[in-house]
Amino acid sequence: MEQTKRIGLVLGGGGARGLAHLGALGALEERGLRPDAIAGASIGGVIGAMYSSGMDAGAIIRAFRELHQFELLDVGAKGGLIGGRRIAKKLSEYVRGSFEDLEVPLKVTAVDVQSGELVILGSGPLVPALLATSALPGILSPAEHMGRHFLDGGLLNNLPVDVIRTMTYSPVVAVDVSAPPNRRLDFESHGVVRTIKKITRRDFRNLTMELFMKSFDIPQALLTRVRLSMVPPHVLIRPRLEADFGIEDFHRLDEAVDAGYQAAITSLAELAG
Repeated sequence: MEQTKRIGLVLGGGGARGLAHLGALGALEERGLRPDAIAGASIGGVIGAMYSSGMDAGAIIRAFRELHQFELLDVGAKGGLIGGRRIAKKLSEYVRGSFEDLEVPLKVTAVDVQSGELVILGSGPLVPALLATSALPGILSPAEHMGRHFLDGGLLNNLPVDVIRTMTYSPVVAVDVSAPPNRRLDFESHGVVRTIKKITRRDFRNLTMELFMKSFDIPQALLTRVRLSMVPPHVLIRPRLEADFGIEDFHRLDEAVDAGYQAAITSLAELAG
């Protein structure tokens, strides 16, 4: 193990693609790189909270490996197909009660449904904030927190490098796991649609769901490029995940972890010395 070096860590959103964060975390640990602050969006915020709660990369990998996806799903409300009650219960098994209890300072992004405002959450109860940052529009129900309704932070800030800059002066390492905006649509796939049908027994056409996700990816990628041009990280890690790796493909854990590890090994050479 090399001598510990402090970094600011940014973990982006991307659904199951965010499992690649775990491989990147493993590479950081091997090289003695320890976050002194973490900023995240969506799944990046969730994994950041688990890490900040004292779990290392291996422990988080084991938690996801033991996870049965369908046990997290329930019928949603207020515009969401899937509710968050079971997700909240499972999260509480792995994360601390509040931001103030965390070993590493953490902030996550979310979007206020009513005002359209980007909100940075970094204090108070942790689980409601994690539901807020990961409430993918139309899929997960808006999360109620602090008297407001929130949607996925990735809508407006999916890779919050600007947020981490307010938290630490250490070199910034950012991990971007978002889907490529130029990916070709597979209108015959049954990933998200099949999952929703089993849980809700509602009939959705694949075309509608695929177009919905693509319409989310395109502006998200544009916003991320603009933000990174203004506030770039010292190291940007982009795991080479296949374009067909969907937000629901949690069964592809090993593939994602390996991609995250390999990308981090290559990119972290920039911090050598």
